[in-house]
Amino acid sequence: MKCPYCGSFCADNTLYCPNCKQPLPTQKNTERDRAEAERDEAERRSPWRKALFAAAAVITVAALCVGVYKLVTLVHGYQLTRLYTRGAYAPTINATTMSDMRSGHAVVFYGEDGDQIYLPEMNRSLSISGGIARMEIADSDWFDLSVSDVDYADITLSPTLISETGRKTVLPLVNFQIDVPESPLMVSSPASDRITVVTSTYPLTLNVVPGSTVFVNGEDVTESVDRSGLLNTNVSVEPIGDNIITLIVRTPKHRETRKEIDIFRQHYDIELELDSTVSDKSSARTMAVTGKTEPGAMISVDTDHLEESVTIDMETGRFSFIARFSTIGDNVVRFHASRPGKQDAVISFTVDYLPSLAEYSAKAWAMDYAQLKSMFAQWNGRVFQCKGELIDAVTDGDTTYLIMDVGDSKQQQLVVLENRTSTTSPTLSRRYIAYADVAGQYMYRSEYYPLLIARYMDLAS
Repeated sequence: MKCPYCGSFCADNTLYCPNCKQPLPTQKNTERDRAEAERDEAERRSPWRKALFAAAAVITVAALCVGVYKLVTLVHGYQLTRLYTRGAYAPTINATTMSDMRSGHAVVFYGEDGDQIYLPEMNRSLSISGGIARMEIADSDWFDLSVSDVDYADITLSPTLISETGRKTVLPLVNFQIDVPESPLMVSSPASDRITVVTSTYPLTLNVVPGSTVFVNGEDVTESVDRSGLLNTNVSVEPIGDNIITLIVRTPKHRETRKEIDIFRQHYDIELELDSTVSDKSSARTMAVTGKTEPGAMISVDTDHLEESVTIDMETGRFSFIARFSTIGDNVVRFHASRPGKQDAVISFTVDYLPSLAEYSAKAWAMDYAQLKSMFAQWNGRVFQCKGELIDAVTDGDTTYLIMDVGDSKQQQLVVLENRTSTTSPTLSRRYIAYADVAGQYMYRSEYYPLLIARYMDLAS
């Protein structure tokens, strides 16, 4: 054995070195030292092993989480796809009219408040509020300027749902078809496509989309259209019977719209016409009527008028008279021109007479329901004050009738009001005071009730 301290050679199993007196290692000590060295090496390697085990555990858990997330996402996406395909969230598409009269479609998405719908085709996000997200798209937006060779467009929207947490889900495609729209045209005057007039000119009023080109009887009148798309112009009306007025409107990205209006003016042997300033409404009991006939003709008034008011200039044919109105509402004014050897020319038109509120309400009777219900025929035209709650509204053709309860808390008493007021938009379940004249009876829910025409109406105090 060699001393590990001084290098001297010693006999085996010697406990101390005879030269340096240091203790010598025995076999037991060597084995112990080797075990301690192995233990030290194991302890030295132990942190790395723990780190490897920890990393492996983290990777395993992460992989498991990713798998669960993908599974949850897949299930969630499948459920949303079902909801947005044929479930409660399936989008709806409805035709609509835009504020500028253009035709369009409203696309409505449904979902949870706070979520958003992103549409890449429109580069637009829609917020869901109240369970819905609504977007209006003009039909013309899907077309180029030239639509002469196109009949329709197939539209595809690819919406993405973005939740409040930021999760994105691609929703099913939305497909629909859009026809090429017609150029918008709304004619306010005349109110119908065929009218009868007694004047040589007629005021034509129409609305188009700003930027449209407008032709009236082949004449380009676009410069007369204001910024809002309104056109007011007069058209000539000859005494030849039918006067066909042709309107053509061309709006970019729309088909051309063509409309014909028939303005009828009777042909007579004697020239006769009203001045265009003569109104068809009056707030006074009398109204001046003026016009022109051919020189040498005489004017005779057939309806109520002031006898001494009829005048005629035999050289120019200018005439005038004062018409008198006895009925609130429509009053017919009729007169004719005559000349020896020629057929009489006749003009007849209607004037809506409505006195002022002060004058009209001063004639109002207090409500006597029992007598009104039995004497409606004798009391035709009599004005009553009607005060009560509006309980219902009935639309019959172009007319809306309001059902008012003029009774007290003990007994219901219903009257039917034809609303001809221009200042009030009545709301059901609210109390109003109306001044109305008797017009007959109207059947409501299988029973007849007094019918009155409401000329003035306001909220009851």
